[in-house]
Amino acid sequence: MEHNFVKAMELKNSLKLKIYDNSKKMAGDRWLVSLIARIKIPVDATFKLLSDSDSGKEEITRLLGSEVLFEQKRERFFIDEKNKESVFNELCDNFVKSTISYLSLPGFPEKFVIMKLKEEKKKVFLEAAASQYRSEQN
Repeated sequence: MEHNFVKAMELKNSLKLKIYDNSKKMAGDRWLVSLIARIKIPVDATFKLLSDSDSGKEEITRLLGSEVLFEQKRERFFIDEKNKESVFNELCDNFVKSTISYLSLPGFPEKFVIMKLKEEKKKVFLEAAASQYRSEQN
């Protein structure tokens, strides 16, 4: 699905925040006003914190790829068409005011990658356990 790019912001930690308008017409003159905020975080920038060995780096890249995606959505429903733009701008301003300082922290990229790595390892573990359970049942 194609989103309408609105703007990009360079963060203090050298990441780039991109904001998209994903609004959709619902019925008549009513809209779902939707903002998507994304940051692509390179995984290799966090290798020094995650692993010292080449095999650990390979495992991390295998599990996560070369980058992870931070994404948040903000939505407002049933917005009159004539208010669509102002509501989107309000969503954007509120997102930036409430979130930009956290996203700009020097440690944010590493913490986010570590969180994603833990999620992926848990997923792999649960899939392996389910597969083992199924094979034991047969």
